[in-house]
Amino acid sequence: MNNSTRRATHKNSVPGRVFCFIGFIMKTIVLPERISDNFGDPIQKVLNLISQITALDPNQKIILNYESVKFTNPFFLMSLTLIVDQFTQRGYDIQISNTFRSPYLREYMSLIEFPNGIDPLTFNGNFTDLMNSYNGKTYIPIIAFPAGESEEISKIRDAFLSGINRLLIRICNLPHNMITPMMYLVDEAVNNVLHHSKSDKGYLFAQYYKSKGYVDIVIADVGRTFLDTYASFDKLKAEVTDDKLAMEAAVAGKSTKSQNVDRGFGISSSKDLLTKGLNGKYFILSGSVFNIHTSEINDIVQMPETIHWQGMYLCLRIPVIAPAGFSAYDFIH
Repeated sequence: MNNSTRRATHKNSVPGRVFCFIGFIMKTIVLPERISDNFGDPIQKVLNLISQITALDPNQKIILNYESVKFTNPFFLMSLTLIVDQFTQRGYDIQISNTFRSPYLREYMSLIEFPNGIDPLTFNGNFTDLMNSYNGKTYIPIIAFPAGESEEISKIRDAFLSGINRLLIRICNLPHNMITPMMYLVDEAVNNVLHHSKSDKGYLFAQYYKSKGYVDIVIADVGRTFLDTYASFDKLKAEVTDDKLAMEAAVAGKSTKSQNVDRGFGISSSKDLLTKGLNGKYFILSGSVFNIHTSEINDIVQMPETIHWQGMYLCLRIPVIAPAGFSAYDFIH
């Protein structure tokens, strides 16, 4: 029987819709209309979504329906592109439905280049004009930065990311003593992707909340997990044998570079800088384990097997005003 003779026979509702066709099943997952500004809310919704997709039959078509979104957050929004990438690599037929009903959200999603972002290697416009178009905005576009190591790729990527950093400083109107810590946090995370992920690209996205006094930044990849990285390093592979041990090693600063034993993934100094120095909030996910670090908690959590991130997903909530007496150099090792 060909496609033209297929017909729908069943539909249900929460948390999505299942359409059954003769020889074909499609599952629609309706994504949340609103994400609160609570640090943990978008992260929990990301984890729930991964678990929900994992439970589905990979042979059915899966649609992530984001049409009704009214208020979102970078921590949730940026995950969608990478979740689709991860599950596609695992053999799922999955895509995002991004025909947005809200005119405001439709414009916003277009301006941030959702879902795929801007790839510096294929960008054909004028870079200066692009940066200037975001003056007066409270966000930067999604950047899908290349992770290749060739001199040409590195030159293009570094120029692009330097421009994005300058744009971020302008958007947040950062005082002088916040420029170094902001750039350190971003650069360390980007370098983590470049040096450890073995992926072809990483992602960067940020949104400034002026009334709340902070900027939310996501830096992520679909590549090697921390465990994968340690497994490739003879010095530690016998000691680091699961995702939790890998996360513990990473946050403790155990290096995968034999000539720089203190550097680790740059995670330990970034965590101290953000949480102890700036009273910010830090979340990092790799494999089936995450670390959440705020002024109240610092927990490493093993998740069920239905939740797995192939690579790294990092969420930073960075205050734009430093506490009195703050010096970034007290925390940067």
